[in-house]
Amino acid sequence: MDSVALVLGSPRGRRFCANVGYACRAGARTSGGHWPQSPEHALEVLGVVDIRAIAEMSELEILHCLAYAVDFARYWEPPDEEDLIFVRPDVAAALRPIAGALLDSPHTAWWTEPIDRLNQNLVEKRNPIYGWSDLPLRIYRAEDGLEQWRAEALDNERQFLEYQIEDPDRNIGGEWWSTPFANGTTETTRARDGIGALGVFLEEDSSSNEARVQPVRIYGAPRIYEITGPQDWANLVDTYPLPVPASRRFVWYDTTGEYRDWFIPDWVSVAADYDAVHLTLMAYLATPGIAIPLSANSGATVLAGWDPDATFWLRSNNITVEGEPPS
Repeated sequence: MDSVALVLGSPRGRRFCANVGYACRAGARTSGGHWPQSPEHALEVLGVVDIRAIAEMSELEILHCLAYAVDFARYWEPPDEEDLIFVRPDVAAALRPIAGALLDSPHTAWWTEPIDRLNQNLVEKRNPIYGWSDLPLRIYRAEDGLEQWRAEALDNERQFLEYQIEDPDRNIGGEWWSTPFANGTTETTRARDGIGALGVFLEEDSSSNEARVQPVRIYGAPRIYEITGPQDWANLVDTYPLPVPASRRFVWYDTTGEYRDWFIPDWVSVAADYDAVHLTLMAYLATPGIAIPLSANSGATVLAGWDPDATFWLRSNNITVEGEPPS
């Protein structure tokens, strides 16, 4: 499948292309998010997009359009009205030349690149309620937290299986993410010249753009798994499967419209072979929020809760905050 088709096969990719289209429609040059009033309105606007204007967009303008698409990612509820409009075949067809122009832009050339090992940053957002943490930014030990994560994931799955046995039709929300959110897990992103660390504003369901940023040094030769698209994510899950059909049953039905035997990666097992996992920015546009079939396991998976270009560090022995000695 070509790159344009992959981008338009994902809700985040379509939303991003639509934002760019609205920013470059005839007589307009404003980046950000826009909301069509109807499918007919979307087609009317996207039909007068100045494709030449996309080539003239700055990197910051393109990333602003992406940021709006990222912020509206939801994996615990049905697609919103705009996503339902952009998935229509006629609207998706109107997005195709926009996607092609974007992928031809020099500002997106790096979006397929692996992790930038010389340019990683730790980002801490200001909590809108509690403010800044009193603790300095630092790298925590991840290994023990992953063991606790797996134990809690298995307990959660057993609890939801009991709910399902008691009342098969009971629609109850639960954990929706497939990422290794565990005590000690570190997430880093690269910085771009003149823009700064991407983790400051490319964050799903973001509550604040106020952030503290600290450069991170990578040393040694960490083993990093690269997710460049849906197939890489499926291969990871197939190789290190953790079945979660009960706990993800309803939340992922809401986001994909499918009941499947769901799987996520067993991050403890992944950490035995890899120190980190990186999601390319292009993979972000093509992978999250869709049901991805598995080949080695009878079921499917969803990538949910992973920010563009983010690297999750499953082991902390190859990274340190800039200026601190290796642990």
